[in-house]
Formats: sequence, C-alpha cells, structure tokens
Amino acid sequence: PYTFELKSRNGRSTDSWHTDVTFVPAYPKASILRAITIPPYGGSTLWANTATAYDDLPASLQQLADTLWAVHGNDYDTNFYKYDTRNEEIADFRARFISRIYETEHPVVRVHPETGERTLILGHFFKEIRGIPTQHANRLLEIFQSYITQIDNTVRWNWKPGDIAIWDNRATQHYATTDFDTHPRLLRRITVHGDIPVSVTGEPSRLLKGPDDGHNLDH
Repeated sequence: PYTFELKSRNGRSTDSWHTDVTFVPAYPKASILRAITIPPYGGSTLWANTATAYDDLPASLQQLADTLWAVHGNDYDTNFYKYDTRNEEIADFRARFISRIYETEHPVVRVHPETGERTLILGHFFKEIRGIPTQHANRLLEIFQSYITQIDNTVRWNWKPGDIAIWDNRATQHYATTDFDTHPRLLRRITVHGDIPVSVTGEPSRLLKGPDDGHNLDH
C-alpha cells in the first residue's frame, strides 16, 4: 500500500526539477525508486544537490535566502498542462492526485536535521514568496534554481531494470527526462516519512491549507 507507480503515458515523465511532496509540512526525508520497465534509450533521472547550491550562492544571496518563506502547493502538474491533452485526461489526473488541495509555507532555506547544512527548498511545487510581488518572486526562483541545477551540481543515472536509487529528499531535487518517445517506462517509488523543516532562526514550516493529517501524505 505504500508503493506509488511512476508509469509513463505517451512518453511523458516528470521533466521538471522538484523535491518530492513539498506541499505538506513534513515532506518525505527520503525516496526509494526501483526500475521495472526501462525504455531502450533515454528515460534517465537527474539529481541536484541543494546543499552545495546554497554554499555556492554569494554571501548576499545567502543572507537574502535565509530570510525568505515560500508557499508550496499540489494544485499543479508538470505533464498535463504542457501538452495538448484531452480534457478527460486532465479530469482523471485531478481526481486521482489533487482531489485534496494542500498548501504549506516553508523557509526557502532549511537546516538539515542530521548534517546541520543549509539546503534550499524550492522546485516545481513553489507558488509564491511571502511579501514579494509575483514577478520578482519568480525572478528570485530562477536565480536560486540556476544554482541548484547547474551541470556541475547534478548527477544523471541511466536506469537498468532492477536498479534501486535512494536519495535524501531534504537536500536534493530531481528530474526525469522525456527522451524515450512513446516507449513504456515504469518505476515504483516508496517515500520515507519526513520531519518538519526548520528555518535558520528555528521556525518550523506550517500547513496553510489541507486536512490536518496532511503531513502524513506519502505520495
């Protein structure tokens, strides 16, 4: 019951940089992904390190990031709204994955509970930065994301059936490429229950919208 299938539809995958489930306060601390069916070419996954990205920021940008809070929400999908998708497919997606709306406010910079490193919480569930107009918030997001996803800060894994990847979801983002045409691609994921992020000043993330058990959502 804890397994979530990542099955491609018409060559689609989550080709957008993200950290899993950041729309709830205690998003997963780790994710485990197992390859079942892999296309004959393409379909790799990339990871980026959000701790080294923070370290690479100029001191002035670090100081700014340390003070910012961002809202993350699940009323968003990286696949369906980028394609000429049929209305019934969109309705099916919304019924299965966003029938309950969640929004959470996270610090842009969290302190890792085990290593003490500062890591960036951003990615495609990002909606806004508190107190900053949308156009400026989006520019800040682009700047921070450019440090996260610069090539030297990433690793790419070319899957083979049976491969298992485990990553620290508190200090990474990931991205699945869509370079395998319409070949089938199936992976199975389990997420590990996480902890509530804490800002550099010790303030915890907070649920803004959603059922009280939102922090227990596992996919």
